[in-house]
Amino acid sequence: MTIGVVKMELMPATTHSAARTPARIYAGVSAVARVAARRQRLIDAALELYGTDGFLATGVKDVCRQAGLTDRYFYESFSNGGELFIAVFDRIATELLHLVAQRVSEAAPQPEAQARAALETFVRALADDPRKARVLFVETAAAGAAVERHVRASVRQFAGLIAATARPYLPEAVPDVVVHMGALSLVGAIEQVLAEWQDGHLDATIDQIIDYLVDVFLVARSGATGWADVTA
Repeated sequence: MTIGVVKMELMPATTHSAARTPARIYAGVSAVARVAARRQRLIDAALELYGTDGFLATGVKDVCRQAGLTDRYFYESFSNGGELFIAVFDRIATELLHLVAQRVSEAAPQPEAQARAALETFVRALADDPRKARVLFVETAAAGAAVERHVRASVRQFAGLIAATARPYLPEAVPDVVVHMGALSLVGAIEQVLAEWQDGHLDATIDQIIDYLVDVFLVARSGATGWADVTA
């Protein structure tokens, strides 16, 4: 497989009051803009608390206190903590994917160079902000079934986009299902390695993790090509 510029559209968390918020202007700022600004403050606060104390230790009042807002402003954008968690998850994932896409576009058009650019960018971004790694890989199971379904759907979508990007660079004899399994395997390896590392159960350096994941990518690509040779 090879990695190209991948665009992933994530389903945003549901908002409940934007449609019914009157378009009043206050101090030069519309009501809609004020709601959006408060929503971002809540997401910022939730990232800090979910990424440090954890989802189960963080209530709505904790998030509001961290954001400097009252409870009523929470419920103008979210119905519960699960919806807020999804909003935090989607913002992190979208930012990471855009950053990875940029770095890959700057790399040489060669599979290993692009894989290293993508994986190094992804891993180092999470190492620079461990809160994001915790939200992505540790806290999702604690946030409830609806959140887990959303996350799993995002993972499947990401794997599908990787498979679609990889398809043109593999022999035609490789079935689509093999390409898809390779993409799922790569996403699963990244998820598991980073979850164990972030949780403190994997004593490895950032460089070791990056090198290992690049090797996993190259093995998956070689395996798919070899599969085509065997079945030809």
